[in-house]
Amino acid sequence: MKKRSSIYLFVVVLMLFSYNENSAQTSSKKRHSLSQTERSLFDQASMLSEEGVYSESSRLWKQLVDIYPLCGNYRYHYAVAILNAGEPHTIVDAYLSQAISDSGTLIRGSGKYNEDLCSAPIDVLVYAAEIKRLQNKFDAAQDLIIQFKSEAKNNNPIHLKADKILRDISFAQSLMSNPIDVTVNNLGDAVNSEYDETHPCVRADELQLFFTSNRGRSNGSNHGKFDPNSLKHYGDIYVSERDSSWGEAEWVNIGLTKHKYAIAISPFGADISIAHVDGWSTESYTANKRKGEWLMAVNIEGASPMPSEGVTVFSPNRDFAVMSIVDVRGKTGSDLYYYNKLADGSWSNPEKIKGGINSNKDEITPFISADGSLFFASNGHDGLGGFDCYKSNFIDGYWSVPKNLGYPINTVDDDSHIAISADGTRAYISSRRNRPLGDYDIFEIEFTDESRLVNNNILLLNSLVSEQIDALDIKCMETGEVYDPGTFEDGDLFARSILYGGYSYELRYYLNGIVIKTDVIEITEDAGYHSYIKPINAKGGWISNGEKLLIEKYIAPEPIADDVSIVTDSMELALLLGGGLELDNWNVFYDLTPRQIHTGKIDISAMCHEVITRIESGLFPELFISSSASKSENRSTKETHDFSGKRSANIYMRLKAMLSVNGYTNSDDYTFLPFDIKVASNEQEEVPDFVRIEIK
Repeated sequence: MKKRSSIYLFVVVLMLFSYNENSAQTSSKKRHSLSQTERSLFDQASMLSEEGVYSESSRLWKQLVDIYPLCGNYRYHYAVAILNAGEPHTIVDAYLSQAISDSGTLIRGSGKYNEDLCSAPIDVLVYAAEIKRLQNKFDAAQDLIIQFKSEAKNNNPIHLKADKILRDISFAQSLMSNPIDVTVNNLGDAVNSEYDETHPCVRADELQLFFTSNRGRSNGSNHGKFDPNSLKHYGDIYVSERDSSWGEAEWVNIGLTKHKYAIAISPFGADISIAHVDGWSTESYTANKRKGEWLMAVNIEGASPMPSEGVTVFSPNRDFAVMSIVDVRGKTGSDLYYYNKLADGSWSNPEKIKGGINSNKDEITPFISADGSLFFASNGHDGLGGFDCYKSNFIDGYWSVPKNLGYPINTVDDDSHIAISADGTRAYISSRRNRPLGDYDIFEIEFTDESRLVNNNILLLNSLVSEQIDALDIKCMETGEVYDPGTFEDGDLFARSILYGGYSYELRYYLNGIVIKTDVIEITEDAGYHSYIKPINAKGGWISNGEKLLIEKYIAPEPIADDVSIVTDSMELALLLGGGLELDNWNVFYDLTPRQIHTGKIDISAMCHEVITRIESGLFPELFISSSASKSENRSTKETHDFSGKRSANIYMRLKAMLSVNGYTNSDDYTFLPFDIKVASNEQEEVPDFVRIEIK
């Protein structure tokens, strides 16, 4: 009997010990008694969170939070779900803080999905630190990680996440203390919305910006059509056109029913590459533009030996490509692969890029700039947190170790899509920075000469070949490489290519299989950015007019007789504009391209100085502004006239404002003559798309 009493006593002590151990891990010293329906709700929410379907799992977690409002455990799971679903940081922060305070003593083990417990697992401290990091509250984040490290069990797998947060904070503090010299601006309501705007793609001439948005269409045609995983509209492709600023974005109807992500636009806007994602696989499509309208997208299967799943981006001259492909074993996330075009026009087999580019996490959204540099986003390399953007170059057969683009291009939040303009002066990035709704917006980044990321010593060739020929090719005289720049658009043949500084090129024109004419273009290593858009024909001397055409860095000429000068920049080649200077009785004139009108490249201060010099010399200068715009099938004559007038008004307002700042008013010191607004209907006979400012 004594033996049996001893056993009973031992069992009671063991039960009390077990009870006290569990009580120490719960704030209310009790477990939940869930109904069968509530347990089913918990199981569904847990499963959806495990599968990454956070929008739907958060809805179920919220039901449990409403049923048990003082349960720190359920509140924690709900907060993690809405964090991953992209909800605003302030809301997530509030739920995590409440989960900690409601829990009292946290569960030391992970306790990842235990429906009976009232207290949140110790993991809540790590997610709370993550939110503090996203709010740039680095000290508070580090304190939470220190608390977690002191209380969590050593075998808790979330230690890895805690360590990553500490590394991100250290890296962010280092980069943010030494920011690079760029200006970052939100593109505003014309482009962005309360929904996600991602995957920006910009034409080489920057006249159009394509991107993806999951907003509702203005005509309501996607009403009620949602991705079941996110409960948001499927992504559509939109385009914004640029004049003095980016215009209202318009939906591009290319067919396809699920997510349509803009991957790349050809340098001159003739076709666009698309990733079509149906929730299970990613397939590559392309859409072409004909007579001003976009045709339905077609699958490019068979065009190259690419896998059926993956995002593919081609280099501007389509001589190599890079893909982001999900690792089928699920060990390294998405990785980048490379394949190049062979001499016979076929493609090599794709190979996983070796070296330091691929990490054990995700490498996504590749972009290849005009100079061949590779940009991509990753959450596996040293960064400020989330996805950061990186750059790598192909040198001597290898891709260089990726370099973080720095702050403020990258931020503590997700920055996962970037596109660089052909001249290297601007970039467009999709980012969650400073977004109260937690959505992605597109931002424009403007570089200085010192902070520029790419080599801008290139010539954009985009010319209508109006001479009767069968074919043309380009041969690089230094490397011997030969490729075909010919592109047909609406039945017309265009020569379209990107030519690089430091090389000479021979253009060969064929008729009946025989070379009937050659042009030679030499581009200096420091040429800067140039474009050639004049039609190519015998009347115009083809391109080089019988001699070698030298493309070099623009240097402003010395003033000539009667103090006449021309002001331009490397965007234009005076020798390619044709003819001499039409001076008439004007003293100075400035020729500006549309690109100069739209950006800060215009030297308004030089024009202002010229006017002030004449005023202070006792003269009463007259300013005459003329402009032209080319009529297209998509724009009426009146609309084109108004468009041309806006260009004149743009310069007028900017110049007048600067003169006013310097104390000179229109009526007392100078005068503007009436604008001369032109519409060019025939580009071969008339010179379209310019603004001229003449000072008498």
